[in-house]
Amino acid sequence: MSDQYEAVFAQYDTDGDGQLTVEEVTAAIAGMFPAAEVGDLSGIVKALFAEYDTDKNGYLSVTEFVPLAENLPELGAED
Repeated sequence: MSDQYEAVFAQYDTDGDGQLTVEEVTAAIAGMFPAAEVGDLSGIVKALFAEYDTDKNGYLSVTEFVPLAENLPELGAED
C-alpha cells in the first residue's frame, strides 16, 4: 500500500481512529468543491460508501480508502 495514500487517509481521519466517517469523507469532498453545500454532497458520499465500504460497517478503513483514492485522484491532490 502506498505511503502517499496512507498519508492522505491520515489527513482526512481527523479524529485519528483509523476509520473515515461519513462526516470526514463529506468534509474531504467539500474541500475539493468549496462552493458546494455539504447537504448537496450527501448523495455522492452515500454512493461512495455503498461502493467502497466493502465490509458495510459504515466506515472506510485505509484498505477501503485506497481504491477510492485511486479512482478519485482529487482526494490525493495537494493544495
